[in-house]
Amino acid sequence: MSHELQRRWSRRQVLATAGASTGWLAAPSVLAQSTFPSRPIKLIVGYPAGGFTDIFMRVAALEAEKKLGQNVVIENRPGAAGVTSFLGIRSATPDGHTIGAVNTALWRQPVMEDAIYDPMKDFTYIINMVDNVFAVTVQADAPFKTWADLLAWGRANQQKVSYAAPPGLGQSAHLFMEEVAAREKVAWQAVPYKGSAESVTALLGGHVSFSVDTVIGTSASVRAGKARYLAVASEHRMKSFPDVPTMRDLGYAIIIDSPTGLGGPAGMSPEVVRVLHDAFKFSLEQPSVIAALDKVDQRPRYMSTEDYRKFVAQSNIDQRELLTRYGFAKKR
Repeated sequence: MSHELQRRWSRRQVLATAGASTGWLAAPSVLAQSTFPSRPIKLIVGYPAGGFTDIFMRVAALEAEKKLGQNVVIENRPGAAGVTSFLGIRSATPDGHTIGAVNTALWRQPVMEDAIYDPMKDFTYIINMVDNVFAVTVQADAPFKTWADLLAWGRANQQKVSYAAPPGLGQSAHLFMEEVAAREKVAWQAVPYKGSAESVTALLGGHVSFSVDTVIGTSASVRAGKARYLAVASEHRMKSFPDVPTMRDLGYAIIIDSPTGLGGPAGMSPEVVRVLHDAFKFSLEQPSVIAALDKVDQRPRYMSTEDYRKFVAQSNIDQRELLTRYGFAKKR
């Protein structure tokens, strides 16, 4: 081999080696992105098994697993109107392997009590997925057949009227009925429960006069003839119960706006957030999830990561105003 050919060959070897070295040096960064998730994902749900959030997240998680390539394990941590679960999410390592179901209670609780977290600084908002549809529900053999009947009976028997308000005082169901009660000038006793499983048991056992509860938590009892809906607290009537009026139909400009999404601890990387967002957005589009929601008259409510952040920021302001109006806001 001539000296010139030898020189060229050596140069090619050096370049090839340098290229390989550069690729090797870049590999850890590429590998770190491509291997998320590297183990099963824990999804914390702040309500007991059998309630709306628990049921929906289990169905959605099964579909999301197809994109994630790892199991999504539901961990129920009920208590303190969701705060127990929120603290679990907040304290997790921000690598995406621990996330949780989040809703209005996340930014509502710090307004009411010293919740030791900041909803705008301590969490990463990933995707909103669904609305919680609530309905006014009574026992099947209750003496009132319509909302007007309940209202008339309640006015005449105010000391006897109590209603189930899951997942606790100052939450969506309770605030909704406080708005209604203020308009109608009635004072009814709210009884807090951790979730639908407890509140439905109380309703069917005759421990409360009625409940303001999620449709997904009560529909089985209604379909079994053990309970009846008097009204639905949403914009639209239910497909399965088209004769049940909305509260707007009854003349109230009041609904329960209670979306549920996914969040994680602060500091999650945009790439990990994107992977989780895409996997759970995929799940929202799958027939099994759509069918599960239709079955219990719930509606998907998708918000992208950016839209969800904006929604939370505005809702954080709105909830403070609402809670202050009804005296639930803590004194600063």
